[in-house]
Amino acid sequence: MAKFCPNCGAELQDEQDICVKCGKMVKKNNNQASNNKNTLATTGFVIAIVSLFINYAGVVGLVATIISAIGLTKSKNYNGAGKGLAIAGLIIGIVSIIYGIYSITVLVDALNELSIITL
Repeated sequence: MAKFCPNCGAELQDEQDICVKCGKMVKKNNNQASNNKNTLATTGFVIAIVSLFINYAGVVGLVATIISAIGLTKSKNYNGAGKGLAIAGLIIGIVSIIYGIYSITVLVDALNELSIITL
């Protein structure tokens, strides 16, 4: 798709940022950022859902929380795309971490009652 200088109308190459005819800066297409997907937000959400089933003492939830937090900050670069998924990933990830800590304490208490380990 050909692009043209908004100042003088000269035809520009796709990768050109400055018009060679008039020397004016050419704005990049603002639709580029909105067409891209915020893959970090989506990835964080998916890992958070997985952490509900495979939790390894909250470690998977921690990974989901970190990736979702990064995805949330990156959503500003994508015109807010993925913000909802990132927030959901954060919430689910934090719940998964809390559940992981709770399950460790229940396991330790049960083992203490059986006198297998003593703390």
